[in-house]
Amino acid sequence: MTTAAADDGRDGVDGLGGAVAGAGPALVRRPRAGFTDDPVVPPLRLLAALDLGGGRYLAVVADAAGSRWTVPLVRTTATAATTAATTAAGSGGLRRAVAGDGVAQALVARLAASPAGTVATNPALGEGTVHVTTWFAEPATGERAVAVDQTNESVVVGERAVVKWTLRHPPDGVDARHPAPDRLAALAAAGFSGTPRPWGAVTLTPPGATQPLLLATVVAYLPGALDGWDWAVADVRAHARGELDLAAALAPAAAVGDLVARLHLALAAGGTAPLRPQDAATWTAQARADLDEACRSVDGPEGARLAARAPRIAAGLLPLAGAAGTPVIDVHGDLHVGQVLRHPDPGVPGGHAYAVVDLDGNPVLAPAERARRRPVAVDVAGMLASLDHVGRVVLRSPPEVDAAVVERWIGWSEGAFLDRYRATLARHGAGDLLDERLLLPLRLHQECREFLYAVRHLPHWRYVPDGALGRLLDDRG
Repeated sequence: MTTAAADDGRDGVDGLGGAVAGAGPALVRRPRAGFTDDPVVPPLRLLAALDLGGGRYLAVVADAAGSRWTVPLVRTTATAATTAATTAAGSGGLRRAVAGDGVAQALVARLAASPAGTVATNPALGEGTVHVTTWFAEPATGERAVAVDQTNESVVVGERAVVKWTLRHPPDGVDARHPAPDRLAALAAAGFSGTPRPWGAVTLTPPGATQPLLLATVVAYLPGALDGWDWAVADVRAHARGELDLAAALAPAAAVGDLVARLHLALAAGGTAPLRPQDAATWTAQARADLDEACRSVDGPEGARLAARAPRIAAGLLPLAGAAGTPVIDVHGDLHVGQVLRHPDPGVPGGHAYAVVDLDGNPVLAPAERARRRPVAVDVAGMLASLDHVGRVVLRSPPEVDAAVVERWIGWSEGAFLDRYRATLARHGAGDLLDERLLLPLRLHQECREFLYAVRHLPHWRYVPDGALGRLLDDRG
């Protein structure tokens, strides 16, 4: 990767900081129905911006409380279509850009104009330096929003690329390392083909900072792709109705097992290290704290069953304390079927291929925690848990299906995934990368976190960890 100087792109930026200062909270809040954003405390302040031309910017904005956001911005004229949005934003004809305003398209154009394998250093409008990394890019035009990405915000450009804005940043002074750029670069360097091809990334290094803020990533768009909460649920439902035979129903789990093993092999090329005793102790304490909080928070019959199972769950978590020394690498960190896209395989008429996405890590953790190396068992346990959860969703949702068939699929699919995962590691001489002692305690911890997710965000979801724990503990009562 080489470094090249870029134009400072200051045309038309006079008053940008003033326009941001005069804007209201709408400038940083994404226009997404049903999504609750964090509070915004005026006045706003422009920290830095990358000028993409034509009145379009990728900015970092802070509020009076020190919260920081990435905000795509566009200058507008007072037409009937934009007056309401501009008024809500505040002043200066400046508002938060949405799909169709061309900010994502302009970023793709910036990447396409740069040689592959370069990092363009751009003096920021404001504080710090913006770095635009290009791995690969082609021109693309047209924008549409991606409606399913809640943690961040994504825009499809020209049906060829997906631009993801990394919306929220830690406060100033907190380690802001983000795992995605390094992991995408590592996969690109390893020639890993099981993820959408990385196109580029944008980071901002504030003055005096040692770690950059990730503002955006750009990867190839996969036409016709479905995530696992769509394709896996549909497959299991079809199998339970007798419309899909067992071999076809299990083949995706095996294919994903191979995919995840190859992902880990590519990431392990960046180095391995032993898990430190203090990290194992912290990990164990967090798991126990999550169990205790879940027991306090979950009520009703699910809460009663959780309380009865708590002693066995606590005992099942104990192997985490002995995890010191197990190999750790860069991992996905938030792996489940929803992070695996199934898309048409261009090399096999009527066939499917699978791709793992979202190298951002667990969104509930701070960026520096997401960047921490972990045992591969974290990803393996997450995928095994999600296969169980797919079955729970099928059992819960109409029309009714044969419950025995679904329960059998859960066990068989877990076996198909794990067998293929082990085989792929072994074929490459890396079988010792997986510490299987950790799989059950990690899954028990995962279900405690699923209960907490249900309490905080999705109350009806509690049926999923309730059923999963019953199976893990061989206790359906």
